[in-house]
Amino acid sequence: MDIYVAELDETGKIAAVWVKQDSAFGPGVFDPQKHKFDPKSPHQFAGACRAEIERWMVSKTQETTHTL
Repeated sequence: MDIYVAELDETGKIAAVWVKQDSAFGPGVFDPQKHKFDPKSPHQFAGACRAEIERWMVSKTQETTHTL
């Protein structure tokens, strides 16, 4: 089960999301080019609610696809 941890800035907004995948040695900052998020798979979330973390990851994915 992958773990997603929100890192918040001083205003309480998500600044980054750290991902610890089952197969990975350690956590890393979410990168839409390296990490694939499947909302149907079971995950753990910390630092913010699941919906906020998912919105942040979707926005980062969209930013990446618009810049290619």
